[in-house]
Amino acid sequence: MSSPEIASLSWGQMKVKGCSTTYKDCKVWPGGSRTWDWRETGTNHSPGVQPADLEEVVKKGVKTVVIGRGMSEALQDVISADKLATESSEGLSFNSQETIL
Repeated sequence: MSSPEIASLSWGQMKVKGCSTTYKDCKVWPGGSRTWDWRETGTNHSPGVQPADLEEVVKKGVKTVVIGRGMSEALQDVISADKLATESSEGLSFNSQETIL
């Protein structure tokens, strides 16, 4: 099973195929999606993505994590997030790139 596709993307709005919700930020995994509320883990443009953000989707069975860093690459990677992916015993691959419309 693969993760749902991003159906549309514009500044501050994301739609996921098969989901009626419009997200500001979201997490997707095989079989689902949900709002990515940065306040849950302390994610912010700086210090960036937190390991707990990755742990949630890894537990849902993803093998590849792709993090959009925002329209101007304002969202930073936290080195420990990359380290978590590198050291994963589940063969997890990690990719971080600018969000492009």
